[in-house]
Amino acid sequence: MSTSTLGREERKPYYDAYLLQRRVLLGCTAAIGIGVILWIVAISTDRWFVGSGGQGIFIQETRRYYIASHAGLWRMCRYSSVPTLLPNSSAARNFTTLSLTNVTQINALKKTIAVEDPFILDIINNVHLSDPITDIDNDFRQLLFAHWILDHDQDFKTLKDKYKELVAFRANVERASNSLMMINPTNVSAVREIIGATLSTVTVNGSLINVIVPENLRNALFADWEDQPNVLPLLWQYSKDLEIPIFMVNSNGTRYIIQPPPPPKKGKVANGYVYNRFEKCKYHILFPTDDDIKSDPAIDDEILDYTRTEASFACICLFVMAMGFVFSIYTFLNPRYMFKRLAGGIHFISSSTGFIVIQVLTHAVEYEKNKNSFAFPKGVDYTHGYGFYLAWTVFSINFFSFIMFMWYSKKKKGSKAPTEEMVMADEPINIGR
Repeated sequence: MSTSTLGREERKPYYDAYLLQRRVLLGCTAAIGIGVILWIVAISTDRWFVGSGGQGIFIQETRRYYIASHAGLWRMCRYSSVPTLLPNSSAARNFTTLSLTNVTQINALKKTIAVEDPFILDIINNVHLSDPITDIDNDFRQLLFAHWILDHDQDFKTLKDKYKELVAFRANVERASNSLMMINPTNVSAVREIIGATLSTVTVNGSLINVIVPENLRNALFADWEDQPNVLPLLWQYSKDLEIPIFMVNSNGTRYIIQPPPPPKKGKVANGYVYNRFEKCKYHILFPTDDDIKSDPAIDDEILDYTRTEASFACICLFVMAMGFVFSIYTFLNPRYMFKRLAGGIHFISSSTGFIVIQVLTHAVEYEKNKNSFAFPKGVDYTHGYGFYLAWTVFSINFFSFIMFMWYSKKKKGSKAPTEEMVMADEPINIGR
C-alpha cells in the first residue's frame, strides 16, 4: 500500500503515538532547562556535606573546638569555639597558643628581628662552628636559629640536616603510639608533675606565664631564649620548618596533648576561659603557592587533584547541559531521527559528567576523613546537604532524558509514519553532485 493512499483513520494510531512522543520529549526538554538552573544552584552552594561536632571536638592545629561545618565544590565554612585564657587565669599555656600562625605576620616579625635585634647579627658575626660538626652545642643552636631568621635557606638546610643526624628526636616519633593523654592546663601542679622540665616561665606583656615547650623543640633552642621576647611567637613555625614534632611523648609512647576544658553548654565563660565563636568561610585554592601550603594543613596533592577534577567537570557538565537543552529544542523544529539521537547522546554526556562530580567529591570526603584529621576531625557526624541531593536530581533528569530521546529516535518510514512530513524527514539523504 502506498503511503499516499493511507487515510487519516489509518494514520490515527501512529499520530496519537507521535503526539505522546512529542509531549514526553517536551517534558524532558523542560526538565533539562530546569536541570540547568538546579545544577547552577547545586555547584554554587556550599551545602554538599554538613558536619556536626556536638559540644565540640578539640583541634590541636588551630587550638579551637570544632562545632560544625559545611562544604561544597568551591567553598568550605567552619564554625568553631575559641578558648581564650582570662587575664587572671593561672593555667599553663601550650607554646602554640602564644605563637603566630599567619605566614605574613611570621615573615614580618622575622624581618623585624633581623633588622632591629642585634643578637642575630652578633651570632652571625661572632659564632663559628668546628669542621666537621660532631656535637650539638649552644653555638650550633644559635646559628641554626639565626640562619632561619635571616632566610639563609641553604645554610639553614645544612644545619637542619646535621641536627636531624645528630639528635635522635625521631625516636620519640617512632615510640609514639596511638594512645593519647589529655592534660588539663588549668591544674598547673598536675601539669608540672606530668611533664616536668618542659614547663617554662616566660614574661609576656609584663606578666609571668607558665609555657609548655616540648622537649624535642627545647633541644633545638639556644640558651636563654626565654629572655628574647620575639622568639616565642615564632616557635610554632620554627618547629614546623625544623620538622620537629610538637607533641610530648612519655616512656610508654603515650602522647600528651594540652587541651582546654570543653566549651560550656550555656554561656561563654567557664574554667578560667572565655569561649568565643569563630566563623570562617574560605574558597578552595586550586593552585596554591608555597606559603598557602605551609599555612593550610588541609592542603595536600591528593586533595588538590580531587578539587581540580570537581571544578573542571562541574563546568563541563554545565556547558554540555546548556548545549543539550538547545539541541532538544531543535528536535521540535526538525523532526529527523538523527537529531533526537544527537540530543540523547548529549544528555548522556551530561549525566556522566555530573555523576563524575558526585563521585569525585564523595571520594574526596572519604579520603579526608581517613587522611586529614584537620579538615575532617574524627568523631564528627556527617550528613549530605541539599546541594548533594540537587546534583543527584540533575543526574536523574539527564539520564532519563537520554533514555527517552534514544527510545523515540526510531525511524518512522512508510505506513508507520504519522504524517507525510515525517515520511520525508526520515528518508535517507544522498549527498552528491
